[in-house]
Amino acid sequence: MNILFITSGFRAVYHFFEKTIIEAFQKTGHDCESYNLNSSLLNGLKLKSESMQPDLILVMAGLKISTPVLEFIKQTQVKSAIWMTEDPYYMDWTVPLTPYFDYIFTIDQAALEQYKQRGHPRVYHLPLGTDPQLFHPAPISEEYASDLCLVGVPYRNRIELIEFLLEKTDYHIQIVGRGWGKYYKEWVQHSNRNIELVNAWVKPETVVNYYNGSKIVLNVHRPSDEKYNRNRMGIIAKSINNRTFDAASCEAFQLTDYKEELECNFKDGEEVISFRDKEDLLKKIDYYMTNGEERDHIAKAARKRVLESHTFQHRIHQLLMKVQF
Repeated sequence: MNILFITSGFRAVYHFFEKTIIEAFQKTGHDCESYNLNSSLLNGLKLKSESMQPDLILVMAGLKISTPVLEFIKQTQVKSAIWMTEDPYYMDWTVPLTPYFDYIFTIDQAALEQYKQRGHPRVYHLPLGTDPQLFHPAPISEEYASDLCLVGVPYRNRIELIEFLLEKTDYHIQIVGRGWGKYYKEWVQHSNRNIELVNAWVKPETVVNYYNGSKIVLNVHRPSDEKYNRNRMGIIAKSINNRTFDAASCEAFQLTDYKEELECNFKDGEEVISFRDKEDLLKKIDYYMTNGEERDHIAKAARKRVLESHTFQHRIHQLLMKVQF
């Protein structure tokens, strides 16, 4: 099958997602070529489509795609699909995209329900996966070691959680992500606060080290009402994020805030541990910090589940099973 893959136009982690997806298609025996969003997208896309004669056009995210390109995709009569990988946080922008595509794949169950309510006949839940060759257990140097590690940008709920833990515990906390600088400056003014910051976006290859170096990875999901969102409908996410799969693939023990769809992917309490509120989190941190063997057993089970069910190779297989030819 010839697959024309239109990339998201985003940088950072999307470069990793897209490279891995293309490789997954190719490993499955398909010819997959990418086309990058740029100022001359439409003319170049027309030429690419004419030369390649794709059987499927797959769009990643779609948040930067223009109306002329959408119209072109629709009029080609080639089967088309879009993978909504930022749902439900930008649904003001994604809902209007749905009429242009034959197949809608979304990472979030709540978003799926909304698309179906609007009458699209082929909507499917397809989470992002992980690459177990990249995200894997590995020895690390001391600079990556921590009691608690949180990777990601400073959403409101993450800031509040870190402040709570700094107040209630003396665990060594490591934060990795862009935008934490002003909060970190306030926190380190208190000499008893055991916290380190890597105030930058780091490549997945480096994130692996932080996951492997932490006794407990904190996985805190983005709020559905974060001020940067475009989600006027107020859709509350039900599904887990891609970090859940990445940390599990590293055989890292993680505590994640509870999501309704967690147990569709992992056994809560056996492969990943969820928490309901700050006090529940604190209780579970204290328990698992003193029960290292149990932590290790759960982390190993999480890695096993990833290898069985949650790689990008699995996701591409699932996608192709839904796209009927």
